[in-house]
Amino acid sequence: MKELRSLGELTFRSNVEVYRYNEKYIIVYDDHRYVLNILFEAFKLGMFTSCPNIIYFDRHDDACNPNIVKSELFKRWGAAELKDVSSPNFWSFVEFDLGYLDDDWLLAGMELGLINNSVVIGQQDNSNIRALNNCFVSTDGKVHELYSINHLNTSLGCRGCLGDNVIKEPYYTAVRNMFEYNQPPYGRYNKFSKEATTPFILDFDLDCFTTECEEKIYAWPETIFRRMYYEHDEVRFFMREIISRCQFITICREPGCCGSIGESNKILEYLDQYLFEGNLGTMSII
Repeated sequence: MKELRSLGELTFRSNVEVYRYNEKYIIVYDDHRYVLNILFEAFKLGMFTSCPNIIYFDRHDDACNPNIVKSELFKRWGAAELKDVSSPNFWSFVEFDLGYLDDDWLLAGMELGLINNSVVIGQQDNSNIRALNNCFVSTDGKVHELYSINHLNTSLGCRGCLGDNVIKEPYYTAVRNMFEYNQPPYGRYNKFSKEATTPFILDFDLDCFTTECEEKIYAWPETIFRRMYYEHDEVRFFMREIISRCQFITICREPGCCGSIGESNKILEYLDQYLFEGNLGTMSII
């Protein structure tokens, strides 16, 4: 694999699609651990002024221990620093060394210096983050913060961690700081700082928008997604803001966790129509 000149060239990789939306890249891929490949290539391209945070929508927290030893990896790669690692070596590591369940990429990214802190939205299982007591210390001694919150209609509501500035509980304050959503409101909803000071990636695992019935997994009904992420005015404003403030957007299809490729495609259509104004070119769901 040749060195990339832009993230747009990731489209030459199998099962990776790249789109543009308001001057931002949207990268669609299949397995969640492959987000590290995208972060690695962005790092090699010099796209980050500092190690980025990640805000991700996911049914699971994906914070299992990857059981990797950084020093041994670099020795195997024949590299002193991450910038010296070749793309084929890194992509092979993600494919074969990380778990096929795609549940250990988050801590691996922190260990390798590709992810700083994280917030997962909409998870139904945050047991790994709770077991870590919301922090992970990488072998270089850096402390990484990990938080999990409910879907945005709840989190932005009364008594929600983003919606109630009166609550001074440290967890709520830390989450608001991660989003830089901690200013006195100006306008009806806006509590964001005027400019994002910490780079972050916005990632969607489509299984975040699924439900189970009789041991089968299905996409949310379109009316539910529309009600929760489009017709809810404050959520719609919040999503528009974090989309505009992020470095780029990644979307993981994860068809195995969505029930099927058909269910995964339904959810991708929801995101396209209600968050990205049809720029992904999916079929209309109306």
